[in-house]
Amino acid sequence: MVNYCLVVPLLPGKIELAKKFEEENGGHNEEHDEFYKIAGVTREQVWIQHSPPGSGAPDLEIVSLETEDPAMTLKEFATSTLPWAIKFRDFAKEAFGLDFSKGPPPPLNELLVDWHKDK
Repeated sequence: MVNYCLVVPLLPGKIELAKKFEEENGGHNEEHDEFYKIAGVTREQVWIQHSPPGSGAPDLEIVSLETEDPAMTLKEFATSTLPWAIKFRDFAKEAFGLDFSKGPPPPLNELLVDWHKDK
């Protein structure tokens, strides 16, 4: 199992939209769970990292997914016709300005450090 993380900048004023989407469409509803099973996701965590006041930097949404195959998971986010995936893509366009359905899925992140106490 791989812990795959994504960080995406929220468009200005979209924090409440992100919170509402997670509240209404987040884990443990039938559509979400069906999609995550097909996408191979066994755990999801989502955070909002607020930028320092006055910095001009965007607030960020940080997503951690546990999956066996991150490339396949991202492909499902981009191409699935399941209702939850379609809702997610609509949300991503509005909240992040990202269109997951255009072109290939984003390239995988490059892992630089994987430290464990017991290694």
